[in-house]
Formats: sequence, C-alpha cells, structure tokens
Amino acid sequence: MVERLPLLSVIVPTYNERENISRLIERLSSILRKERIPFEIIVMDDDSPDGTAAVVEGLHQEYPEARCVLRKHDRGLSPSVIDGFKEAKGGVLLVMDADLSHPPEIVPDMYRAIASGEADVAVGSRHTKGGGIENWPVKRRFLSWGAALMARPLTKVSDPMSGFFAVTPSVVKDAPLRAKGYKILLEVLVKGRYSRVVEVPITFKDRTAGESKLGRKVMMNYLQHLLKLYLYPGSAPFAKFIFVGGSGMVIDLGILTILLLLMGDSTGEYLAAQSFSFIAAVTWNFIWNRFWTFNARAGSLGGQYLRFLAVALVAFGVRWVLTYIGVSVVGIDEQPYYQVLTTCVIVVVTMINFIGSKLWAFKPRESKA
Repeated sequence: MVERLPLLSVIVPTYNERENISRLIERLSSILRKERIPFEIIVMDDDSPDGTAAVVEGLHQEYPEARCVLRKHDRGLSPSVIDGFKEAKGGVLLVMDADLSHPPEIVPDMYRAIASGEADVAVGSRHTKGGGIENWPVKRRFLSWGAALMARPLTKVSDPMSGFFAVTPSVVKDAPLRAKGYKILLEVLVKGRYSRVVEVPITFKDRTAGESKLGRKVMMNYLQHLLKLYLYPGSAPFAKFIFVGGSGMVIDLGILTILLLLMGDSTGEYLAAQSFSFIAAVTWNFIWNRFWTFNARAGSLGGQYLRFLAVALVAFGVRWVLTYIGVSVVGIDEQPYYQVLTTCVIVVVTMINFIGSKLWAFKPRESKA
C-alpha cells in the first residue's frame, strides 16, 4: 500500500504583486506537480489596488490548486500569514514571498523535512552553511545581520528574519500569534510548540519586479515587535534568568547588609545573615522564573518550588564552600569586602542554578498522546 503524502499548503501574502504572482504560481505549480506533491496555493492579498487578486482568479482554470483570499481589514504581512494558517487545509504549511526572492525549487526539500517527521519547523536560511544573498548592497546586508543578531537570544535559528519557512499545523495551533510588521517567523519560533528545527540553505535573490516593502516604518515595527517578544513569558530564558538573578542578588545583598547592621558583622553573624538573605532571594527568584523566565505554569507549584530549592541548595553549598575559603583562607573579615566576596560567589554559581532550573526544576512535562 502506497503511503499518502500530506497536502502542502503554500501561503503567499501579497500587496501589489501583480507582476510577480503569475510567475510564482506557474513556476511553483510546475515543480510540485513534477515532484508529485499534493498542494494548494493560498494567496492572501491585502486588497491590492494593482489587481493582484484578479490575476490569481484568472489563473484558476489552468491552476485550480491556487486561490485568492481577499483581505480588507487588519492588513500587513504577518496578519495575512496568521489568517492563512487558518485557511490552510494541509498537513504541511509553508510560507513564502510572492516576489521570487525565495527559490521555489527549494520548496520540495522543505516539504519533505516536515512530511518525513525530521523536523517540526524548516527554515529557508540565508545565513546557514551553503546559503547566501545575491546582489545586496553592504548597507542592507548590515541591517539584515544586525536584525538577526538582536533576535539571537530568542532563538538558535541563524536566520530568524527569513520569510521562507514550513511548519506542521501543531506548531501554530493555539499559539497566541499577534505579530505586526513583516517578521512572522520570529513570532512562530518564540510562541509556537515545536522541538525540532532544520535550516535549509537558500540563495536569496532580490525582486526584479515591483517595489520592496522594507522601509523605516517596517524597521520601527520590527524593533517594537522584538521588545514584546523579549518580554513574552518563556522567551530568551538565559537573558531573563540573568536579569532575575541580578534582581535577586540586589535583594540578597540588601537584606544581608540590613541584617549585618542589626546583628553585627562578625564572621558567625555574617554566615547566619547570609542564610536568611539566601532564602528571601530564592523565593523571589522562583516566582519570577516560574511565571516569566520559563513560563512553567503547567507544573505543580509546590513540586517546582522544592526542585528549585534543591537546585538552589546545591548552588548554595558551592557558594558556602567558596565563601568559607574567602573568609577563612583568604582572610576577608570586614565590609565592604563581604559584599564583594558574595557578589563574586553568586556569579560563579549562576550557571549551576540555570542548568538545574531549565533541565529539572522547570522542565516541561511530557504531553500524553
């Protein structure tokens, strides 16, 4: 029995792409028919005044797989793609631009990466090994690399700015996608549900017809979008863990200093005061890491706290040893050197806390099939 291949839904957001859309549909349809890949092409058009929608409708008889959805509200590339996900019927969803800057010849490779189960997300990447860009000026290359660099803490993908990607429907199902601007992939990578990503090298070719949508407004929208994604619970966990740890360190040092002023600053009192400040900082860090850094609301609150506390106690054990060495061996015995020693020790044990928290205390529960 021959295994039936899943339908490929190609989502193409458009605005004033009359000069390109017919060439894309013809070229892409020819490739997919030759590869015997079942497909549909969904053109999500933002009511283009140049008649893009009419061109697609005119091609329907020759290319019945292609259809156009006319959008008159909430226009923009990202909202168009999000609506396209809802329109799609396929088991593989692929997004690409209409201007032929994304090579249609790579679509079968990206489709197979998803259809075979190799990956949940396949990205057509300019920056991975074998990828590249043709005929871009230095300024635009610099902007592209700079934008990717700013997004790097959010994802390991080398080209999160790519508009050419494929996913399984489960990646975007129920994901709170609310992107503005033109970088929908980054939104999917931050908010989608997936575990395996592959990057397929592509050579990006700039459009030969029509006008680029890249402008100052688009770049400002990207910066605003980037800020929202950094603040989104669960994104950029290491950066947030460091930030939360830094705020916890302020609390730790603040309580430590107050207790030393009240209790005195002998070695014994310092060690006792440090224990109280440690518990306060751990509780503060747990709350913020659970709800913001790792977005681990699904787990048991008590169980997570005990695991987080266990990790913190291991780190505290290391901290205690290093503190004892600093006090007894090095000879630190007064302020402000106590605070300097404590700060250095906290920095040393931060990685213990992060790895233990990510891999154990806040590890996502396996979903049951």
